[in-house]
Amino acid sequence: MSSILAVEDLVVSRGRRFSLAPLTIRFDDPDIVGLFGHNGAGKTTLLKALAGLLPVQSGSIRGAADPVLLPDSPFLYSFLKVGSVPDVLADYFDDFDPERGRSIIDELPLDTSKKVGDLSKGMEEQLNLGMALARRSSVYLFDEPLAAVDPVTRDRMLGLIEQHKPDDALVIISTHLIAGLESLFDECVVLHDGRVLLRLRVSDMPEGRGLEERIKEAMLHA
Repeated sequence: MSSILAVEDLVVSRGRRFSLAPLTIRFDDPDIVGLFGHNGAGKTTLLKALAGLLPVQSGSIRGAADPVLLPDSPFLYSFLKVGSVPDVLADYFDDFDPERGRSIIDELPLDTSKKVGDLSKGMEEQLNLGMALARRSSVYLFDEPLAAVDPVTRDRMLGLIEQHKPDDALVIISTHLIAGLESLFDECVVLHDGRVLLRLRVSDMPEGRGLEERIKEAMLHA
């Protein structure tokens, strides 16, 4: 069976330090995967390498031809009107579906007459995530999309992912949050020093054993 995404013996260095050295992992199913680890564990490095934004020293990445990366920093021009964002992104990305983008904006809902820079932090994060989901891909890479939002906004963003994720697509979400996300993830991966420390399917967790407890335990004893 072919994998949606396969990484083999991947080595990526940033300066003199190896951020991934070496890392092997494959994803065969269209799951939603939580990517966890301490700061500096290699989460952002892995996502950027998968997206082709970092040079790879050795190893291979197969299956992720045109992944969508949602970075952990703003990527939309602040002067853009919200209503014009779908048309602008359609000019930048061949895989962007402007009709889907406009539909997501209507769902949130967002004031289309406002400039991106005038949105609250939470609304801007929702817009960023929604526009990433309006692109057509088999692999979506989200770097800390939930880090700076309140619980209500977080739930709305989780709903966006669950509703608009293509059925045949893999979604990898880097996050420090665990509590309240157990129902979102099919699988969890914990990185430590650029290697896979723990990988587990949420459905295989023993009854009465919390996901947060298991991940914290692995990170504590790494």
